[in-house]
Amino acid sequence: MPRNDSTAHKKSKATPPAKKTATRKGKSSSYNAYMNTKLAELKKADPALKHSEAYEQAFAEWKKSQKGKIAK
Repeated sequence: MPRNDSTAHKKSKATPPAKKTATRKGKSSSYNAYMNTKLAELKKADPALKHSEAYEQAFAEWKKSQKGKIAK
């Protein structure tokens, strides 16, 4: 015989959380669009180039192109 009511019943398992449904992706920013195209160009020009090095080059060119532009 159980000592109290709480031990008399087995605890039920928690229900798993509902899976997230697919969400719509937002519009890509101009930076993301630039980086995607620039990285592809750099990798096509030099396939042996590491991703980190290509990213640094693309970022440097992005920064140079944005210099003097007013942020919106």
